[in-house]
Amino acid sequence: MKLPSLTFKEWQALVRAFGSNLRGLGSPVVVGKNRRGLPFTIHYHPGRRLDRREVSVILKRLAVTPEEFAEWYYGKRRCGRR
Repeated sequence: MKLPSLTFKEWQALVRAFGSNLRGLGSPVVVGKNRRGLPFTIHYHPGRRLDRREVSVILKRLAVTPEEFAEWYYGKRRCGRR
């Protein structure tokens, strides 16, 4: 599956959907726990898009499969867009 690039708002929505105990949401560095309960840290500057490679790394840190991501991304949860 070819992953899309993400904007800052999409990235925040992704972390909210699949992470827990989040700290620093809204800033370039977010710390939290993934669905397995393991800690993660993700750094992302709000002024640019995440490329496909970076999205892949974030999905691994959040313990999200590409299929789960596709369902979330192409579903109605993406940044409140309907």
